[in-house]
Amino acid sequence: MKRLFSILTAAALLVFTACGSPPSAETLESAEGQQIRLTAGDIQIDITLNGSQAAAALVQMLPLELTLIERNYFAKGMLLPDPLPDTEQTTRAYAVGDLGYWADGQNLAIFYDDIFAQTSVPIIPLGRAENGAEQLSDISGTATLELLSDAAQEPMD
Repeated sequence: MKRLFSILTAAALLVFTACGSPPSAETLESAEGQQIRLTAGDIQIDITLNGSQAAAALVQMLPLELTLIERNYFAKGMLLPDPLPDTEQTTRAYAVGDLGYWADGQNLAIFYDDIFAQTSVPIIPLGRAENGAEQLSDISGTATLELLSDAAQEPMD
């Protein structure tokens, strides 16, 4: 009886891990160089992602519609529906246009002003917008994040 129970338990564990688990960080394809578009109202900001596991996991979630949250008058935050991998190096340094992830709050942040020397919480860098982020200072409501195709820099269907 013990042996049968052990065999059934092992089989159930194999089925669960094969079908029900999210991809591990090691199986995610790098997102380095891929671009995503943040659209809020009439503003569109293209962000080039880095090679972090968190950026790769974010790409797997797209497209997303998220509520913008004001963060101390220098960043717009967005609460993600699921956490991103948080095993990477964090920083408190930032520049206008940086996109980062705060694991403890499960938040993305895009920085639109450089009024502080550093962030108040550690973030995992995900990528950078070369321009347009400063336009977010007076924007509220929702934002859409979507992956851009390589060829035409248009959102993927």
